[in-house]
Amino acid sequence: MDDAPPLVRLPSPTLPPGLKPVPTLEGHDDERATTLRRLLEKGHVSVAPLREPKLILHSHLPHLLGSAYLLGASSTLLEELYEHEVSTLVQVDDSFIRGDAITRENWRDFLTQKSYTVAYVDFFDREIKQQNGDWRQVLKSYLCSGPEPLINGYAGGLGHPFIHLAYSWELQSPTVASEALSLGCTEYFGVHHLLDQYPPDNSTYKTTSLADAIHRIYKDKRFDNLFPEQGITNIEVLLQKRYEAVLEHWNAWHVSDSLVQLEHCCDMSVLLAIGTGNREAKYDFYLVHTMTVAHALRVLWDQFPTEQRICILRQYALFLILVYICQKKPAFEANIIDTILSVDLGGQDWESVRAKALGHQWLKDSHFFKVVRAPMAFEETYGKKDNFYLKASAKFIAEFDGWEGFGLGVEGFLPSRDGYKPT
Repeated sequence: MDDAPPLVRLPSPTLPPGLKPVPTLEGHDDERATTLRRLLEKGHVSVAPLREPKLILHSHLPHLLGSAYLLGASSTLLEELYEHEVSTLVQVDDSFIRGDAITRENWRDFLTQKSYTVAYVDFFDREIKQQNGDWRQVLKSYLCSGPEPLINGYAGGLGHPFIHLAYSWELQSPTVASEALSLGCTEYFGVHHLLDQYPPDNSTYKTTSLADAIHRIYKDKRFDNLFPEQGITNIEVLLQKRYEAVLEHWNAWHVSDSLVQLEHCCDMSVLLAIGTGNREAKYDFYLVHTMTVAHALRVLWDQFPTEQRICILRQYALFLILVYICQKKPAFEANIIDTILSVDLGGQDWESVRAKALGHQWLKDSHFFKVVRAPMAFEETYGKKDNFYLKASAKFIAEFDGWEGFGLGVEGFLPSRDGYKPT
């Protein structure tokens, strides 16, 4: 299937025989951990999982606080980050649907309905309470059961349900888990049916390399000039005009070894997220999510049922393909890895990278720390790989000066214009 040389160079794989569970916050009771838990609880009752405009965007509060904590942020910085972030979010008030609007009998009836964002939190909070606080059991009960498991829609909402779920696990937080379930319900992936029951295979080639599939998409002229601007809102036009072509490339990727191909996905996501960015062109907000979602899958990997893992990787591949095309296919050539490997570390190590991140002018941006952390987590899993991961994070910290890739924005909100900027 892959006898030909790869179309895109990746770091040499480590091929670990298995993945160790990631470290978690469980058992940590120091001042920083106590501050983090208190702020997560406070945010849980104060702000909604979705935010304006029109509850289309998402709360990143646990991601910001969690990633800052895991990079070593002080209690004082955690407090500052909390106060800044909640000022951008939607306060929970009487205008939201609340209480027992969602029940065990009707919870699927309101999937994708964003106005139920807080009602779903109320429901899953009750479910956790009724399980005597066993939030892990509630996750198992709702994520992977039935012919159309909720997990098959977790790439909706730009993959934020996966990201939120991963932080709930790392932080061992039942409140963040409840929010992750709420996000999974309101952001339910519109093409989940492709995962619930795979469509006929219409592929014209086969590969186990998702990077090679993306390179072929880059060269595929059927996806040229589909949209005037970049942006995830292009997804509707894409599926209307090139549905079969999307499936052709998606079906071409064959998952023969989910563990090996998870590593491949993590490495490729670093190329897409960081290899395509630079100081002049800035970094693509949506492509970065392909890496933070890959990081989430690594965090959650040993929690996913074995029989579900291939389907989850296929969901990730579909998400990545859609995002890549919606962003008008930035160059993804054979040697894109050199944009990272050519970085001169100048003696930097992970400790100096952490210190630079925690003192960076963009530290209050809700995605900044997540991007720095992802390659760090990949190195902890897969090893140094000629400092590929360290160089990726160092490159991002040195060059990052804002996000691009939004096109015309969402409902009049253009993050590069209306979002956070350092003062």
